[in-house]
Amino acid sequence: MRLLFLGTAAAVPSRARNVSALALQLEQRREWWLFDCGEGTQQQLLRTDLSISQVRRIFISHLHGDHCFGLPGLLATRGMKGGTEPLDLYGPPGIKEYIESMRRTTGTHFVYPYTITEVAKAGVIAEDDEYLVHAVFVPHAGLTMAFVVEEKQRQGRFRVEEAKALGIPSGPLYGRLKQGQSIQLEDGRTIDGTTLLDPPRKPRKVAIVCDTSDASAILDVAMNADLMVHEATYLESNSDSAKNEAYGHSSAAGAGRLAKRANAGRLVLNHFSLRYEQNEPNTPKISDLVAEAETEFAKGRVIAAYDFLSVVVSA
Repeated sequence: MRLLFLGTAAAVPSRARNVSALALQLEQRREWWLFDCGEGTQQQLLRTDLSISQVRRIFISHLHGDHCFGLPGLLATRGMKGGTEPLDLYGPPGIKEYIESMRRTTGTHFVYPYTITEVAKAGVIAEDDEYLVHAVFVPHAGLTMAFVVEEKQRQGRFRVEEAKALGIPSGPLYGRLKQGQSIQLEDGRTIDGTTLLDPPRKPRKVAIVCDTSDASAILDVAMNADLMVHEATYLESNSDSAKNEAYGHSSAAGAGRLAKRANAGRLVLNHFSLRYEQNEPNTPKISDLVAEAETEFAKGRVIAAYDFLSVVVSA
């Protein structure tokens, strides 16, 4: 699994940062998933190795512009770039009217099948053979979601070198052995696939917390996450902290406390106010946000996101 940050600024873009968007690439799949889609996201994608035509699922946390204004253009471009596979879009109530009104007023036609799911109840909102996506409601403005992407039980690695040493021809037989099935070779030998598999691997889990003043509701499904992405709009020690919390945002310290409660492996801070990018002396910096989160979580396990940062979640 690889997370690619396409936009890491809060509210408005800067010269160095675009507004919110995060891509998730899945192991051994051409498709990828998108979490939020601020204005300019498709321009950001042109600077990556991701193809707009291959985005398969899009999850919108809430309907503030810096999280969804890029969505109409990206959906239109997907078809123009040759995307014909189905697309599933998930968001809070209102997301369907937002997209359909754009189509009506602009005459835009999508050449691919798509479904829009308005999420009104917390729980599993998307599932396939390998992954579950949980949505949890968190306080912000309107109905706002945080997400947990959870891998299902992973089969152990298939030891190809041992299969070759046994004289098993590659091809369909390998596929059956990888599933733990038994096969019979032409020479009469029976090979049990489970003897060529390593023990099952620990499923991976990623928590994605966008805008909120308190994401503790996510703890039940985010426990022991390998990685937690959490907004850190401001410093808790800042004099404006009460105002920021009233606007529904989290401090770096708050993000650190939640990551500690969840026993997360790593914490990536995201969604930074422009005030932390000033180059003037005696002004707070992004590094101060990291330091504040580390005091609550763990030193050396906190990363500050930046546009085009790539984070791999290993097996």
